[in-house]
Amino acid sequence: MSLLAVRYIDQPYQRLDNVLNNSDVGIILVQNTLIIHYLKTAKSGPLRELGNLMETERVAYRSFPELPQSLETIVRDGSHVVFDMDIIYNHVLPRSFSLTGTCDFYMSRSSYLTTPLGMLAQKNSPFMPRFNQLAYTLVESGIYDKWQIFSHPNSSTCKNPPIIITVTSAFSLSNLWGMFVVLGCGFEVAVLVLVMEQMRGGAKWRKQGHVDTHDTNTASITVTSDHTHHQY
Repeated sequence: MSLLAVRYIDQPYQRLDNVLNNSDVGIILVQNTLIIHYLKTAKSGPLRELGNLMETERVAYRSFPELPQSLETIVRDGSHVVFDMDIIYNHVLPRSFSLTGTCDFYMSRSSYLTTPLGMLAQKNSPFMPRFNQLAYTLVESGIYDKWQIFSHPNSSTCKNPPIIITVTSAFSLSNLWGMFVVLGCGFEVAVLVLVMEQMRGGAKWRKQGHVDTHDTNTASITVTSDHTHHQY
């Protein structure tokens, strides 16, 4: 036999505002990336607020090879989050899933700083129309996503992990002790109520029995040789 339960997985950081409003959470930025430039030059909004924190203790800088170690330490314990491009997560998260077999991290639903990718050629090059057509074909056919999955196995497994999962575990004393406690408390209450009822009922019957005995002693029958007189 086994126990089937439902577990809710909290995902509190879906927007950059959620992170900025929590002063207890640190932010990891990857060194020497285009995002650093964007944050320094942002004029307003959450990106500007994050740029203002770049020289404070809330922001920690890591190189790309250091990200896996940071994920397994300060990100796993909930004290930090990583703010970087999706393509970085497509490399780091699949590696973590391949090692553990579970989605221990999640990506926010909100996206920032869309970065276009393209091919450079000489101005007015006759090859540009052909390159554009080829790019459209790659995207529309889905072959780019297939290349992504091929180069990074499990890259799409943890992109949108469920927040509600079912958990199955075998019955044991460790997960059933609460039921036994409730059952024992119920027995104790039942015994206590039974004792109180017996005590109350006994007192009532003793009192009623005393009255009946007094009534019996005041009634008698007198018999004579001639007639029988009933005296009450």
